[in-house]
Amino acid sequence: MPRPLGAQTFTATSISQAAQQARRDVGALARRADNLLRQTVADGAERGGLAVRRFRTEQANLMRDLAAIFNGRVSEDDFLLIVPTRELDLVLTMQPLVIRIAPRPQEIEEFLRAPLPTVDPKRGDETEDLLLILVLAALGFKDDGSIAASLRDDTTLASAAKATGVAVKGKNYGLATFEIERLMRLIVLPRNITAIADHAGPEARRTLYRSLVAAFVPFVGWTLFVAQVLAAIYALRDGGTAGFR
Repeated sequence: MPRPLGAQTFTATSISQAAQQARRDVGALARRADNLLRQTVADGAERGGLAVRRFRTEQANLMRDLAAIFNGRVSEDDFLLIVPTRELDLVLTMQPLVIRIAPRPQEIEEFLRAPLPTVDPKRGDETEDLLLILVLAALGFKDDGSIAASLRDDTTLASAAKATGVAVKGKNYGLATFEIERLMRLIVLPRNITAIADHAGPEARRTLYRSLVAAFVPFVGWTLFVAQVLAAIYALRDGGTAGFR
């Protein structure tokens, strides 16, 4: 009988000490990101911009701490070793475009200086329509509604958008976070990225992936990205935007 395979072990020769430490540190920061998302959900009842300002402050601290790890403390050759398995498929999809999967410090500062994504509602827009346009804005696309309409041809994605809209309109922000992540995982499927590129042009893939890199999706999952979208929803709600009030 064949002998059972033992568990794989990593040693100093198979993974650098710097990469091992980086994995631990990124794991700790990912837990901070989880806490930030939970706090942002809990702050949903706050009005007047307090929840948004609190999010932006902690977002900046967290992203700068993450950037410090990937810009000087660990080699780019080891980045892939730090990617959690659930995000590995996404990162491998980026590889043919030769995109650095962690942002540089100047990219972080540009990201933090930018305003939260927003939407300009048109007559007849439902909350689910506005949410699709909002997450597209978070991905770097200014959509007049045509990209969102194309994405809704995917019935699974359309269903996720509707469920997200129901949660947001009902101010069930905890449920909304799960639905936003589900929606984002559908949007980044190859067939839907192709649909976006058909409208936004050949650089759409790079634009989308760079937006994910800026939010550290390859390393902390969708937590920071979803928290940013939720903060943007609060800002629209507090500003009296139809569909979010």
